[in-house]
Amino acid sequence: MKIAYLILAHNNPRLLTRLVDELSSERASFFVHIDSKADISIFGELRARPGVHFCQQRRNGAWADFSLVQATLDMMELAMRHDPGFTRVVLLSGATLPVQPTWYIEDFFAARPDANFMESFPMPNDQYGKGIGRLTHYWLRRARPLLRVKWKLQDWINKYAPLRNYQAALGELKPMAGSQWWAITGHACAYVLAYVREHRRFVRFSHHVDCSDEFFFQTIMGNSPFAPTLAPSITYTNWRPGQMSPDTLKQFHLEHFAQPLVMNSANHNCPLPAGEVLFARKFDENPWEVIEALFATNRRKTRIAQETEAAQMPIAANSA
Repeated sequence: MKIAYLILAHNNPRLLTRLVDELSSERASFFVHIDSKADISIFGELRARPGVHFCQQRRNGAWADFSLVQATLDMMELAMRHDPGFTRVVLLSGATLPVQPTWYIEDFFAARPDANFMESFPMPNDQYGKGIGRLTHYWLRRARPLLRVKWKLQDWINKYAPLRNYQAALGELKPMAGSQWWAITGHACAYVLAYVREHRRFVRFSHHVDCSDEFFFQTIMGNSPFAPTLAPSITYTNWRPGQMSPDTLKQFHLEHFAQPLVMNSANHNCPLPAGEVLFARKFDENPWEVIEALFATNRRKTRIAQETEAAQMPIAANSA
C-alpha cells in the first residue's frame, strides 16, 4: 500500500511540519500546495525533506472559490505523475492532525482497499446549507483584489441576474455536495483526473459555483462507477448552528479523541451518519500544548496496543 497525502496550507508551518512528521512512514508521500499569498520561505525546512513535494504552481486560494478545487487538482496530478501506483489519496488541510497513530491509519486503509471516504449527498439540502442557489446563481471568483467590490456586485447578481440553467451544464449528472476533505483510492483519483480532462464544460461551469470545493469532486464521484463505494468522511469536524466554519479544537475535545474508536461529532454538518474518523480539524499552533497532548494520546494508544499484543502472544503460543 502506498499513500499520497495532499495538503492545502497557507500558514502555521510548525503545525504542518508536525503533521508530516506524524504521518511519515515508508508507505507515505506528501504533496503540498502553499497559497500564493503566503511567504513560502517559512516552509523552508519542510521543502528540503525527501518524500515531501511542493506544487510549483501556487494558486491564489480564496474561501469557497474554485481556486481550492484547482489547487487540489494540481496536487492530484503531481502525485499521479510522481507515482501512478498510489493506492490511497488523502486530502487534508494544513490545520488537520491525525487522531489515531500512523500504524492504525495505515491498517485502516489496508483493511478497506476499495472504500472511498467522501461525503456525497443530493443537492439541494437547505438544512445543511447546500442550497440550489449555489448552482443557479453566477458566483464571481473570490480571489483578491477588489473583494469588497465583488461582494457588492455579487449581491446585485443574486437579486437581479437571470438564473443559470445548471441542468444543461451538468447533463445527466445529479448535483451532489459534501465535505471538502476526503480519502479516495488511487483508481478513483485517476478517474477524477480523466473526467476533468474529458468534460471541460462541467469544469467551466464549476468555476462559478458557490463553494465549488463542496460540489466538484462530490458530483463527479457521486455519479461515477465508484458511487457504491462511497463512505462517510474520516475527518472530524464540529460545527455549531450559524457558523461559517467549524470550531477550532481545544483541550476539552481531546477526551473524545482518547477513545479507542474515534467517531465524528454529532455536529458534522452532514445528513449522512457519522462514521469513524482518523483525522480532525481545525487545530491551531496556539496553544501548542493542545497539539502535544493530542500526540501524547496517540502514543498512549500505541503502547496499549503493544501491551495487548504482547499479552496475547503466550496464549497463542500455548494453544499452538
